[in-house]
Amino acid sequence: MRHQRQRVWTALAAAVLLLSACSSTMPTKASGFLGSYNRLTLSSDGSMRMLRTPEALDPAHTVITTVEWRVTSANNLSPEERARLLNKLRAGLQAQVNRLPATAEGRPAEIRAAITDIATVSPSLNVLSVAMFAAPLDRGGASVEIEALDTGTRQQLAAMTMGYFAPISELKARFSALAPASIALDKASAQFGPLLRTDN
Repeated sequence: MRHQRQRVWTALAAAVLLLSACSSTMPTKASGFLGSYNRLTLSSDGSMRMLRTPEALDPAHTVITTVEWRVTSANNLSPEERARLLNKLRAGLQAQVNRLPATAEGRPAEIRAAITDIATVSPSLNVLSVAMFAAPLDRGGASVEIEALDTGTRQQLAAMTMGYFAPISELKARFSALAPASIALDKASAQFGPLLRTDN
């Protein structure tokens, strides 16, 4: 009877862990990086807080000026690993700028971004959790803050705060320390891109 109860509790604990691992929303808090948080609204799915530009941007005069590391939580990332993640975010944002439609009436803008939190995974822990629960339970991700400012007036045109855990469907990423964070940064860039447009 005692062993049966232990098996039940183990199964319940595994179920709770699996359910928590399924959520892709990473908790965030304002870091102070953005010029303002007042106009940001929660997205319909609750995954981010955002502000969409009310005016079209000129992609030929929209530049990424700052991509900063603002992570205050404990982590063991080397300067090279931090630089790799920062470059990942910069490249993703540049790809979104490159997709903006050309317009002679667009506003020139500067894009600023910061990685404000990071969660790496332990590949060895996930190997162990696969053996015990048939699923990798340690998950990783990142949170970011991004804004676009009018180059001349410094008015905030678009902004976003977002935290994202790599989904459990990305199984291979659970066995590479930085892969989930890279997935999260790609997601953040993809989510910010539409906020720079007025045609969607």
